[in-house]
Amino acid sequence: MKEITKLFIPSFRSLRSVFNETVNTSISRDRFIDFLKTFGLVLLVINSFLFLDLNFSGGEYLIFNNSYISSNMTLITWFTVGLPIFIFSMGFTNLIAWYSNVGRDGSQWNYLVDRINSLLGPVLVLIFVVSIGLNVLLRSNLIPNYLTTTEDGVISLVEFTLWPLWLVSIYMVMVMFAPLTIYLHKKYPYLTLLVFALVTIFIDILEVPINYSYIQVFNYLFFWLTIHQLGYFYADGKIQMLDKRFYFLSSLVFYGFLYYQVFFNKILLNFANYRLNSISNEDPPSAYYLIVSLAFIFLLISLQNYFDKLLNNRKVWLIFSHIHSNIYTIYLWHLISLIFVLLFNLNILNVIFILLFVAFVFGNYERFQFNLSPNLVQRVNPLQPWPTPIKARFSLNNFSLAWVAAFLILLGIIHLTLGGIGQDGFFNIREFYFLRSNTFEGIGRILIGVLLLNTTVRGIGYKNKLLIIAIFFMVMSMFSRQLIDESITNFEYVFTTSLIIYFLFLLIPKSNYKLSSKVK
Repeated sequence: MKEITKLFIPSFRSLRSVFNETVNTSISRDRFIDFLKTFGLVLLVINSFLFLDLNFSGGEYLIFNNSYISSNMTLITWFTVGLPIFIFSMGFTNLIAWYSNVGRDGSQWNYLVDRINSLLGPVLVLIFVVSIGLNVLLRSNLIPNYLTTTEDGVISLVEFTLWPLWLVSIYMVMVMFAPLTIYLHKKYPYLTLLVFALVTIFIDILEVPINYSYIQVFNYLFFWLTIHQLGYFYADGKIQMLDKRFYFLSSLVFYGFLYYQVFFNKILLNFANYRLNSISNEDPPSAYYLIVSLAFIFLLISLQNYFDKLLNNRKVWLIFSHIHSNIYTIYLWHLISLIFVLLFNLNILNVIFILLFVAFVFGNYERFQFNLSPNLVQRVNPLQPWPTPIKARFSLNNFSLAWVAAFLILLGIIHLTLGGIGQDGFFNIREFYFLRSNTFEGIGRILIGVLLLNTTVRGIGYKNKLLIIAIFFMVMSMFSRQLIDESITNFEYVFTTSLIIYFLFLLIPKSNYKLSSKVK
């Protein structure tokens, strides 16, 4: 209990640790990538405070997306697409992390644990606080339950404040598919990138009946895989080999194409939908969203020399390091901050000052307080040769368990993001295509997934007990449906039964001998 309590208590010692880390930063660290990661998430925060507004009218709260009110505001969204910038930087860090983990001990599953654990701390705290605190406020009638959109749609306040978790979902999907995409990048780098991009465009222009509209959902995968795959090229040093003028001219061509589509073909190209308007280019991602993402990424790459010079300034890097160390926390909590600003008419400048002050005081809070993983990934200079990997110990049990655990965490986060946080009861069913869930199942999947994920790199003494708990939870999930008179679809039966069989298989000693030793 003492260790858990420490997670929620800031340490001023972390301020000194960030300072020391900043002073002693290795020259091999790619500061430009750190900048892109932080800049991308900061843009998302700025977008929310810039474009979202809330008005009280007719006894209800109407939430506006101001990016649609004028052509100038719409044009701003072309240069504030922060999420693709973040995913691009993530492609770099994931490839570095892969070689770091495999090169260290040959364990491919260790990569999944390292990357997912790095973001889970702030996410778990957000889910915990919102699931308790926001429900108390809602049931005390201190804040409204629902917000009405300009399209006469209705969204729960819980769903609105948890929208940042969609980035976590994308993050996890990229990490989970990274072993495959890294393999494809090593074998067919340019072909893989081209295929992902062409599939994204094909799905977007494909005309499908309403009954098959779910096909568009696959662009959530292929679009982000395209951007993520581009980050591999930066990690390999291939992007740096071309002249910066090439990227600047390419950016001009892409932006010129978008300008032509808007002013000559009269196509509305807005890239800040927030699910508040019927016309959207990022939900799911469209071919136009791919073009504007490439345009903005190439523009930033063309200006890399200027950013590098700025970041090499010791004072600038010190300030940047403090923001970078807490950027996940700032991003995850920014919509909750915004809703209180809008509801209670707080001075936005004061809120921004408080957020920056907290980031400064907390220092390296995310990295040290929520260090669930036993290993820290050390980045290498892209111009240096990759470390020679130890012969990979591909244990099917270890890798599959880590992957399935990550999948359970992903499902839990997706369902909670859809509003399943207990606002309408912990057993109220919400649908997500083929799978339905409630708060009980969502939180349970996350907790079971976190525990199982870490059994592959930690002491394995509790492995069998955790597998039994996981099986018990799956059975209880189906049983709870019967108690609340909710039917279970055939797909859900097959899905849950398959997981139970898989966990039972891992409990068989002969099939699980490789998992019985601790990975060092």
